[in-house]
Amino acid sequence: MSCLDDKRLKMTLKEFHKLFFEELSLKFAKNELDSFFFILIKHSCDFERIDFILNPKVDLLKDQENFLINSILLLQKETPVQYIVGQTEFMNLNFTVNKNVLIPRPETEELVKWIIQDSEKGKNILDIGTGSGCVAISLDKYLPECQIYAWDVCAKALEIAKKNAKNNKSSVKFEMVDITKKIKSKSMFDIIVSNPPYVTQSEKNKMHNNVLLHEPHLALFVDDDKPLFFYKKILDFSKTNLKKNGIIYFEINEQFSKDFNKLLKEEGFYDIEIKKDFRSKNRMVRAYKL
Repeated sequence: MSCLDDKRLKMTLKEFHKLFFEELSLKFAKNELDSFFFILIKHSCDFERIDFILNPKVDLLKDQENFLINSILLLQKETPVQYIVGQTEFMNLNFTVNKNVLIPRPETEELVKWIIQDSEKGKNILDIGTGSGCVAISLDKYLPECQIYAWDVCAKALEIAKKNAKNNKSSVKFEMVDITKKIKSKSMFDIIVSNPPYVTQSEKNKMHNNVLLHEPHLALFVDDDKPLFFYKKILDFSKTNLKKNGIIYFEINEQFSKDFNKLLKEEGFYDIEIKKDFRSKNRMVRAYKL
């Protein structure tokens, strides 16, 4: 965009702030832009909100300026800001993210907190479909006396997860496993957790472009005629590899919560609890194996 190219001169942070809002105010709400702006200057300049307020006229270095102007171009293409800076926060930990992994959501934090609240020492916990590793690594950090395992079918996602484990000094044991295949494993688990693909293809038209155009579809979508496909596969595995009275936790699609509750009962689970997220949607399930 030529008007942005013309701005690739020496700028102050205040001048960039003005440009940032001029270029993006028609596309995003002000509160969103405020959030994006401070994420970007924290990443590129190590400036917090208070630093900007106290010293808005600081000159940008050339590489900082180039990054920030390029960020405008990426935001115009609806690239998630987390992918622009290459990281995000989850459970007060930093995670590297890119187009190969989903950006962790706050409702998933609620699921992790539920598991932490319930868990006892010395449990074997398996996270199926780990993606960035945010669930498994968070459990490892907050439940240090438990052994955490994490599986994913995507090699590139596992690379990111292992990097995140190293950066967070976590000892999660990662493995490439396709849960849709027949799995022969002698390992027994006290807890299985999963946030599998649960958005149906017909729901695509309700999704924002920042998700639809940039986040990995492999981790998001399931066929309309098989909305519980991945849950059934995980429950099949749990028949042989989840201990008696073991617990299973899922993040779910709210529109299938009743169907899933019925499925769990049919598969021999008891004390099934469906919990609402902060948006009052049926989003999390906990159930015990007979």
